[in-house]
Amino acid sequence: MQEKIKIWIGSSNAGKTQEIQQIFSGFDTIANFEGFRGLEVEENGESFEENALIKARAFYRALGEGRGDGFVLADDSGLCVGALAGRPGIYSARYAYLSPANISKDSPKPIQNASDKENIACVIKELHQKSIHSSAATFVAAIALVGCVKGKYIEKLTRGELEGLVVDTPRGQNGFGYDGIFVPLGFERTLGEMEAFEKNQISHRRKALQEAKLFLQSL
Repeated sequence: MQEKIKIWIGSSNAGKTQEIQQIFSGFDTIANFEGFRGLEVEENGESFEENALIKARAFYRALGEGRGDGFVLADDSGLCVGALAGRPGIYSARYAYLSPANISKDSPKPIQNASDKENIACVIKELHQKSIHSSAATFVAAIALVGCVKGKYIEKLTRGELEGLVVDTPRGQNGFGYDGIFVPLGFERTLGEMEAFEKNQISHRRKALQEAKLFLQSL
């Protein structure tokens, strides 16, 4: 019997971790790895893919010697709102601590994440400043795999997107992040109103994770 590929999950987000473990149920997944605790990674990339890879490389180095075969899986994801020129984008997790004026390459960025409620309120406020109540939007997820198979070092990136609409009234208690204000294309409910199994069938992260899973299965 072939040994299961070991995957260290490079995330402390409980919602993301659960989603990853569900999709990678046939793999040896390791969540909340002790060696990752307290590890601060500066996400200074200019795209979701760059930031995901920065995190995966940092977590992989943290495994240290004797890590053997296996991969670190890290993600970077966010909401891109059409009416806000693609914001919050790669700054989705800490958007409430930023302003549109200082989102530039050379501006200092806070490291600390804001709460989901704070970030949602910030997006809604900006929509209202433009006298609009909804906008086309896209959820984006980039997955980075960094690791070794039979001693060969490998890096792999995958991407998933989910088109939809952001609304100015949060609905639903499920999910996390911006789920409560995002209505996927073809649906009337927000992701926050969907059960986990429904969301996982269509989510941007699932699409990226499924592609990553197929890659690992091909090794």
